[in-house]
Amino acid sequence: MTNLKIRILTRVMARPERERELKNVLIQFMEERCQQVGCHSCELLHQRVDATQFILVEEWDAEARLRSELDSQLFAKLGEAAAELFIEPLQIHWYDVTTPQSRAE
Repeated sequence: MTNLKIRILTRVMARPERERELKNVLIQFMEERCQQVGCHSCELLHQRVDATQFILVEEWDAEARLRSELDSQLFAKLGEAAAELFIEPLQIHWYDVTTPQSRAE
């Protein structure tokens, strides 16, 4: 079970004309979050056509991610820092990562 990984996609939409501010807040959030044990990678995707859209992509060890106590504190901090920058609530989706090596027999 320790080899299981999950990927988390968090969609964030900025208020128009506030994209740069939100991007800076998200980068700071990622820097703190990626320091947590069990985090393999963090990326920030910025939509090319609609500059108000961002997606945070994270890959975690499943067990470490589920035990993370810092998570709620970091998301609360993100919410406080950027509440006036969001056009809608965060949309967070969790996915199991499946590779050819992890296929069921």
